[in-house]
Amino acid sequence: MLRRRSLLDQHRLTEREEKSFQILELLRQRGPLTRTELSQGTGFNIVTISNYINEFIKRGLVSERGFDVSTGGRKPILVELNAKAGYVVGIDVGPVDVDGVQMVMVITDLRGQIVHRITRPREHEAMEPLLTRLVGLIKELLETSPVDAKHLYGIGMGLPGIMDERAGTIRDTSLHGNRANYVAVRDQLEAEFRLPVFMGNDSTLAGYGELRLGLDRPVQNLLYLYSDVGASLIINGHIYWGSSGSAGEIGIFAPSQDDYLKWINAPPFVLSNVWDLGLTAQAKKLIGEGHATAIQELVKGELKEITLSTILQAVQRGDALARELVEHAAMQLGIRIAYLVNLLNPEVVIIGGGIEQAGSLLLEPVWRAVKKYAYEEPASLVDILPAQLGENAVALGGACWVIREVFIQA
Repeated sequence: MLRRRSLLDQHRLTEREEKSFQILELLRQRGPLTRTELSQGTGFNIVTISNYINEFIKRGLVSERGFDVSTGGRKPILVELNAKAGYVVGIDVGPVDVDGVQMVMVITDLRGQIVHRITRPREHEAMEPLLTRLVGLIKELLETSPVDAKHLYGIGMGLPGIMDERAGTIRDTSLHGNRANYVAVRDQLEAEFRLPVFMGNDSTLAGYGELRLGLDRPVQNLLYLYSDVGASLIINGHIYWGSSGSAGEIGIFAPSQDDYLKWINAPPFVLSNVWDLGLTAQAKKLIGEGHATAIQELVKGELKEITLSTILQAVQRGDALARELVEHAAMQLGIRIAYLVNLLNPEVVIIGGGIEQAGSLLLEPVWRAVKKYAYEEPASLVDILPAQLGENAVALGGACWVIREVFIQA
């Protein structure tokens, strides 16, 4: 059975754990490979590679798969990850107080490929009752899955809000957000399913999922923006959780409405926006002031029906107001990213959480802002990309976190 460790200790790996992870992760990403190719890809000598591979074969995590083309002498044997050696569960609990949001639950193999998935509406309820409801939801996931529960390694779960790993609490980011104890729920889930349960912040795990499954090249330093409400920081290949597990909140806390109003005209990296960059609220405001726009026609005058998708449809119809809204929001986001690029100097910035649906309408003005406001050296290095995992990002990130532990503890 996997050993569950504190988030704050996740980067403290022994030499054996680090080598196990690097070898198995390389096989997951690029296998099948020969032992020589594994040695070249990891920098470990061929004897070390052979010893580890032989042990993985005994445990059923790796299998031999025929011969590679010979360049002279004996044909080298290919080895690959046995992705069906076990499975993991990934769960996205969903954000608090956001309309139309789904809870996403997946089961994946060790390559991160989804073999079963269900979604359920995320009700408007506090974290405490929601977490206690998870037992029934996970049972439903397992009962409808083709995977035998005996072959599961663990459960990875993304939670919204401010985490405190030391206290074992999670709190939503609203002004009077309620603090819930997730340790009691985790203990209950572990007792019920006899599996280790790994819990982390949703935006952090979404970024980790994108790092492992969404990119086509290895990256060591990555910044992932979960819309404009949270971030995932990957530094030297490891998630940066901070001192208590709450790293990644990219706005500052406004203690009162008065403070918010005072700061509303401050630089855009001070106050975080909302899931859709404030586009729907701004569209409703402008329509209420009498501005003509195709947005109103698309919702047949029902302003409460305006969504990010509605605004993007209006842009595609050539609506000037909708285009101006998206351009302005993207520039504001770009200034925030420029600040973070200067601070963190990442190789890649990934934009996700739903706003990536805007495509080039969003990415082009974001990139212009970064080129304009970031220093030349970090700006010339960074790539700004849309997220690839869509609404599965958090759940897949949770699954990848469990897979990481499987590889480390192999």
